[in-house]
Amino acid sequence: MESQFSNRWYEELARDLKSGAKVPIDPDITAAPIAAPVPAPIDFNDGYLDTFEDDLPQDPPAPKKKTKGKSKSKSKKKKKSDPLTNVILALSICIFLGSAGFLAYKYVAEPIIQNKMMEKYRESHKNDVAQSATNGVWENNTEGTDVNVVKEEARLDNGMLAAFKDNVEMNPDIIGWISVPNSPISYAVTQKKDDKNTYYLTHNVNKDYDAAGCPFLDYRNEVGPGKLSKCSIIYGHHRRNGTMFAKLKYYDEIDFYKQNPVITFDTIYDRAQWVVFANFRATSSSDTGKIFKYIKTSFKDDTEFLNFVAAIKKRSLINSPVEVNADDQLLILSTCSYEKAHWRMVIVARKVREGETKIDVSSAEINPSPLMP
Repeated sequence: MESQFSNRWYEELARDLKSGAKVPIDPDITAAPIAAPVPAPIDFNDGYLDTFEDDLPQDPPAPKKKTKGKSKSKSKKKKKSDPLTNVILALSICIFLGSAGFLAYKYVAEPIIQNKMMEKYRESHKNDVAQSATNGVWENNTEGTDVNVVKEEARLDNGMLAAFKDNVEMNPDIIGWISVPNSPISYAVTQKKDDKNTYYLTHNVNKDYDAAGCPFLDYRNEVGPGKLSKCSIIYGHHRRNGTMFAKLKYYDEIDFYKQNPVITFDTIYDRAQWVVFANFRATSSSDTGKIFKYIKTSFKDDTEFLNFVAAIKKRSLINSPVEVNADDQLLILSTCSYEKAHWRMVIVARKVREGETKIDVSSAEINPSPLMP
C-alpha cells in the first residue's frame, strides 16, 4: 500500500508542477518531514524529458541559402588585370595622342608657321601678282608698255634688282619669286648649284630643316642679268595641307585655267610673266608608267625644242590655244601627284612676249584623250 501511494503521489506532484498548480500536502505526512527520494525522470508519450522547459531540445537551424551571382568566396581578392593588356592600352593612348598632335601640327600649325616665316620675305620683296583674266581674256595691266620691261627699277652694282636686296641678304640662295594668282602660291625661289636638287627638298627658305622644303630652281639652270635658260624648272612639294605647290592642281579645272592663265616668275635680275599652255602627268619610275623625260633645260636645236613642246601638248589635260614658237622660253613647275606612286604633276608656261598685251584662252577645253604615263 505504501509503495502504491508513493508512486501515485509522485505522479500527481509531477502533474501539478507541469500545470503550475499548488501542490497539496498529504495529511498523513504533516507530523514529521520525510526525506523523499529524488523523482526519476518520467517518460511521456512525446519521448522528451519534460522535467524542465530549458532542457527541451531546440529546432535545428535552417540551412543558409546561397546567394546567386555573388563570388563564391568574398574573402578572395579581385582578379588582377593583365599587365600585357595595360601595356597595349597605354601604347594605344600614346599612339592616338601622338597621331592627333601630328595631324594638328601638319594641317593647322605648319601652314601658319610657313606663312609667317615667308611673310618677312614678302614684305621685303613686293612683286606684282599677275592679273586675272576676264572671260578667258588676259590683258596687260600696264597700258602701252611691255609687261616684261622693268620700269626704271633701281638696281645694285651687280645688276640685281634692289627689290631683292633684303631677301638675298637673308638668304643668298634666293634667285627669284614665284606666284600664281588666286592661290596661296607666293614663295621665294632658291637655287644651290652644288647639291643637284637635294638641299631644298628638306630645308626651308631660312635654311632650317623642314620636310616642307622650299621651291627651288634646277641646279642646271642659268640665271643672270638678261640671262635665263631656254627652259627653267622649279620644283616644290605637294603638301597635303595645301601649302607649297599643292594648289597647282587647280589647273586641272578648265574654269580656273581660263581665269588665271598668266603667272609670275621674277628672277633677282629681271621681272617676267608667263602664260600657261599645258598641264600633264608624268612618272619618274617605269613601275607606274612610261617615263617622259621633261627635265630639260637646253636643246640642241629648234627642232628638238618644238618636238618637246608637241610632246607636252599631247599629254596635257587641257587643250589650250596658246601658241609656242622656237624663240619662246619655257617655265616648268613640277610637283608630286598622288594618283599613283612616283607620279608628277607638271605645269608648263611660256614667257609672255614683248608687245604681247592680250592673251585669249577662252576657247580652251578639257583634252578628252591626253597621253598618260
